[in-house]
Amino acid sequence: MSRVSARDALRYATEDDVLVLFAVIVGGWVLLTVGSFALAGYGFGMMFVLGILASLAGALAVFAGVVGVAYKLLVDSRRAATE
Repeated sequence: MSRVSARDALRYATEDDVLVLFAVIVGGWVLLTVGSFALAGYGFGMMFVLGILASLAGALAVFAGVVGVAYKLLVDSRRAATE
């Protein structure tokens, strides 16, 4: 198993593709937070529906971002192993 320098790891983590996936994760977390505040303060009404939708969209975005980062790491590690 080869060693990875800190400079290479930082360069990989700040590539455009990885930054977009990190932004998706952060955006999903923000939607989850907004949705939880909307759900906590109101009964059954328009804010409740918006809270449910924001929470579901946030959860989906976080899940998709995490899966995307994992997939990118897997593909890039396989590509590096064959080179």
